[in-house]
Amino acid sequence: MTSNYIQEVFSLNGKFAILTGATGGLGSAMAIALAKAGASIVSIELPNDPNSASLAQAVSDAGSTFQPFYCDLGNAEELRSCFSSIWAAGIVPDILVNSAGVMRRNACEDATDEELNLILDINVKSFYISCQEFGRRLLSLNRPGKVINIASVTAFQANKNTSIYSTSKGAIIQMTKAFSNEWSSKGIQVNAISPGFMTTPMTEAYSKDTVITSYLMSRVPMARWGAATELNSAVLFLAAPGNTFTTGISVAVDGGFCGK
Repeated sequence: MTSNYIQEVFSLNGKFAILTGATGGLGSAMAIALAKAGASIVSIELPNDPNSASLAQAVSDAGSTFQPFYCDLGNAEELRSCFSSIWAAGIVPDILVNSAGVMRRNACEDATDEELNLILDINVKSFYISCQEFGRRLLSLNRPGKVINIASVTAFQANKNTSIYSTSKGAIIQMTKAFSNEWSSKGIQVNAISPGFMTTPMTEAYSKDTVITSYLMSRVPMARWGAATELNSAVLFLAAPGNTFTTGISVAVDGGFCGK
């Protein structure tokens, strides 16, 4: 009886999960978790992504299917065309996870236009376009769906030398609320996850820096870095069919950072 209930609430069998950034540290962990729950994985990624083959194998090992579609997320025209290709392939939208992200560290006064354009194009504009294209398709089909945007605790407490990144993640929190306000009454739930300081390829250099780690961990009640897989329970909850009344929020997975 218990297993039947869990299956009813959390099973993603027959669902399609579309992800940006699925080949990254956090994205791959979430993609595999969604696959283990039964979802077919659709990855929007760069051509010749070096991590694509290993992710495809992990998804297959989880008993699910993996379909890559290619584009430069920083190019709005390419991204919109990529979604058109996804729909043309007969993929039905159920879940969207926006996980792509880039970061550059420097002082506010030293940030360049190139860095500004890169970070905002990937971290904000691609999220907006992906939400928009996914939502348009759901609305045209009169279907419910789940959008999960990966933000960051820096949206709430900005760190030094990450001004553009923190700005971009603050925008994701407001974007999530705005889309939720317009779409939740139509069955489209839009939520965010705000990871804390997680060990990924993007943060590897910082996690190995004893000075940076000492400073950051002094601000985290659990006093450790998080693992990428520790986002899995949050993404599965927000994607779950049993989650029907949660929308417009950000779930902090941060070792207590935001609660301090």
